[in-house]
Amino acid sequence: MFSLEVIHHMNQQAAKKARKRGDKPFVPAGPENVENWPPFPFPNLGDHDPEGWERTEESWFVDKTGLGHTWEPALTWQQLKRQLQDYIAENPGHGFAITEEGQFQLYITAFRPVEGEP
Repeated sequence: MFSLEVIHHMNQQAAKKARKRGDKPFVPAGPENVENWPPFPFPNLGDHDPEGWERTEESWFVDKTGLGHTWEPALTWQQLKRQLQDYIAENPGHGFAITEEGQFQLYITAFRPVEGEP
């Protein structure tokens, strides 16, 4: 199991790489397309908030191994997809990114475009 220090370092490195590549949140075409997504099509931004985007209050704690159960605290991929379908329907134009990643779980965070910015 990774220590907190290792996880923190990994997330800092993800943020540096995201900044260097100019990564932006993944913006879905619509809620109907969620079922066709591969697991985790989102970029890993770490703690980097790209220019023109701001984090919302919404984030989801998710099992990334595919071995999680529906009764565990981390959502399964199928549970996440159902929740994202509802969120996308209510918030078109919002994007999603991995903002924290550990050995077995990760956080997906919703981002919204900053008004008045490109």
